[in-house]
Amino acid sequence: MIASILAIVFALTSCQAVGRVSDAQKKTFIELLKTLPTKGEFYTEESVKKAAPYLPVLIALTEKDIEMYDIYPFLALTSDLFENKEHRKFAARYFSEIRHPMLKLSWGAMLFDRKSSSPQILRFLRDALESEEQTKLLSEIYGPEFEKFEVRLKAHPDAKR
Repeated sequence: MIASILAIVFALTSCQAVGRVSDAQKKTFIELLKTLPTKGEFYTEESVKKAAPYLPVLIALTEKDIEMYDIYPFLALTSDLFENKEHRKFAARYFSEIRHPMLKLSWGAMLFDRKSSSPQILRFLRDALESEEQTKLLSEIYGPEFEKFEVRLKAHPDAKR
């Protein structure tokens, strides 16, 4: 029952991903994020369920919106939300709407790894490799697997110019 309600709420809020997320919604989400319980480095399953309807808000956040906060909780939640197939599909569909550069790189990298990326995401990642700053961030995301990622991306036919 709760899962059904969350799915309905998520579907209704999905239309917000096209730029209709208000500052009040962003503030509400950030305040919620501060209260969600974690298990180790990531959020509990219940926390992820509570945050899931805010996925459109998460992707609408800008650097300015969260400049006063540590990026890690937002990245951790991104990773937790990514584990749900519907959330991956949503993020892939609205990838161009993801405003925060680190969140966008994270979603792009994770979608690429799960073979859920579109040509647009592949081009975004390819272009990111042309930026020293973004290459550094991707290197941090992938760690020792960065070179393998780079080879796989460059070899992908949709990532070529």
